[in-house]
Amino acid sequence: MTEFVDRHREDDEVSLSFERLVFFSDAVFAIVITLLVLPLTAQIDLPAEMDVVSRVRGAWPHIHTFVITFLVIGQFWIGHHRLFDRFRRYDRGLLWLNLLCLLTVAFMPFPAALLGSQSSATHHFSVVFYAACMTATSLTLTMMWIYAVRRGLVDQSLDPHLSAEFTLRAVLTSAIFLLSIGAAYFLGLLAAVTVWVALLPAARSLASRRYRASVAGVSEDG
Repeated sequence: MTEFVDRHREDDEVSLSFERLVFFSDAVFAIVITLLVLPLTAQIDLPAEMDVVSRVRGAWPHIHTFVITFLVIGQFWIGHHRLFDRFRRYDRGLLWLNLLCLLTVAFMPFPAALLGSQSSATHHFSVVFYAACMTATSLTLTMMWIYAVRRGLVDQSLDPHLSAEFTLRAVLTSAIFLLSIGAAYFLGLLAAVTVWVALLPAARSLASRRYRASVAGVSEDG
């Protein structure tokens, strides 16, 4: 039988255990975001006769990739924070799913460095590989939420309609990241970024509208 641990039990050791899980996850995100800048700092030693402006321009693929990856990982961190803010219990399965999520996050500097090293952002393998790694992180976050809902690890006082909204947002987000892989393959990095920037907010807006519609429908019935 699976052992559940309630984060709000008065047992200080249990409470500390849950906080350690959250702090560890936050630390991984922080370290990964810091590591993203290493490909830029590795090229900081310039010969005296070299044109610094030209060198900075030459490093633009790395800078571009750093900014995109920083922002996307930041969004993943926000999503991870929102998930754990609504978790009230955890079990071994959730711990392993969280580790899987952190594995995909910790791996992110590699595809980012690979993409930044390409002279063109349209290089198919590096762009598709980059989008696929982003998708893997999104999928693990979605898996964690769905697992927690099915296992009863979510706050029981959470509005069922709001819970359904979170589920819809998670599924739509992962679907959009999957779509970005195809966009990256056929059209390049700019198309993938456009999918993330344009479709992700639209999907979240759709989920919010459905939640408000559900709540309004319940109010009218009442």
